[in-house]
Amino acid sequence: MPLDVQLIEPKPLQDPEEAGGAKRTLVNPAVGLANDYLNLFHELVMILEQLPQMPELIEGLLTWRPVSHREHFERSPLSGGHSALEAYERLSPSFRRRFESELEELDVVAVASVAAARRLFKDERMYDFARSAATCERAAQKLRILLARATRLLKHAPADSA
Repeated sequence: MPLDVQLIEPKPLQDPEEAGGAKRTLVNPAVGLANDYLNLFHELVMILEQLPQMPELIEGLLTWRPVSHREHFERSPLSGGHSALEAYERLSPSFRRRFESELEELDVVAVASVAAARRLFKDERMYDFARSAATCERAAQKLRILLARATRLLKHAPADSA
């Protein structure tokens, strides 16, 4: 029994601006913030969670550095980086301080987590899997809690909230 099959040629993707659509943005319009920045911390959590089983990830962990919201979007290759910076500047000062306070706490815990991991993996001959796993899990758990708070603020708080 022959099948009658027609091939459908895919249409080329269009840039939203060329297609008459809105300019692509990373910003949640209800809040005025872009969540891409928090990916830096999510990546750190993933490394910490995998590090005890994959000690070779220590090199990636040791190169991790906190970066400000502004620096992140100034360096970002994403097309919406500029609009994220503009939106950030338009935030109410009280909301921006609230968000930056969350970020400062994330930075402190992240830097402490990297330092703890560095101490654990400093001497390969002294590597203790159980201790490494417990330390990395505690660090990842603390970061996940802080990330959840920052994400809630980023996704659900109105930009003009105090």
